[in-house]
Amino acid sequence: MSNIPTDSDSDSDVEFEDVPLSSRQRATDDTGASIHSVSFQTPRQPWVPTLFLSAQRAEPIRPGSEEETQLRGRLSTGIERINYRHMKSQMGMDESSPDSGAQASERRFEGFGELAAEVGGLVDILWASASPSIQVEGLISLAGLTEMALSTYNFDPEATLNILHKFDVVFAALCTGLHPSTHTPLPGIVDGRPLVTQTQKVRIRSLAEGTRTRIFSCLNEAESNDKNGYVNGNGNGKVDESEENSDIDDDAAHVSAQPWLMEAAGVYDKTLMLLADQGDGAGGEMPLEGGCFAG
Repeated sequence: MSNIPTDSDSDSDVEFEDVPLSSRQRATDDTGASIHSVSFQTPRQPWVPTLFLSAQRAEPIRPGSEEETQLRGRLSTGIERINYRHMKSQMGMDESSPDSGAQASERRFEGFGELAAEVGGLVDILWASASPSIQVEGLISLAGLTEMALSTYNFDPEATLNILHKFDVVFAALCTGLHPSTHTPLPGIVDGRPLVTQTQKVRIRSLAEGTRTRIFSCLNEAESNDKNGYVNGNGNGKVDESEENSDIDDDAAHVSAQPWLMEAAGVYDKTLMLLADQGDGAGGEMPLEGGCFAG
């Protein structure tokens, strides 16, 4: 008759908590046979995007006023400057150095963070204007420009996710008509009319979906360009020379990149949840792709 173990110290009643593996180490047991052991690391704290929204006007800018003309001119000039500097980056023109002969505001963008800063400044101006007649079309143009620029530069996670988070919050606020912090009605609402038309909602949804897809494409490309490294906060591949050609390079790269993959999955999350029920071609019109000059 077989013996049935009755040890009270059996592992079958013990619950284990999943812990991410950080590396592999080789060791030997008492007989000299090779065995595997693992080391563990504390999971990384979630990254939280930063968001700043300037105070809005109490009332929208009056149509046809001098203020409206100035705002439109400022927006147009800003977009032209961003497109000009972005074009230089695409063509590899104008090294950003004092000897290049170009002013700092006219030199090419050296990284996506510089472009995002310029775009963010215009977003702040539009948000503060509290004027839907200019806000929505201007924001669609800037968001489209941002999407198209992503693949030109090394992937910069923090700069990219911060500017896209700002777009997400602002678009969601305009679609609901409520301030994202105070949840009070936005000053641009007049006679209860929505701030965003059905056609604009379809365009925003299309733009949000396209941007999320492009983010994953850029992140995957950045990882494949440096199989021994990972995408760091500056958008550059990082290689740990002490671990070069070791068995743990791939694991280290995977662990380091994973938080950004998770954050990328949340791009435009608020906007897409709000517009999920907006059919393609709402109002009998076809969706329009957001681009540098969408409007």
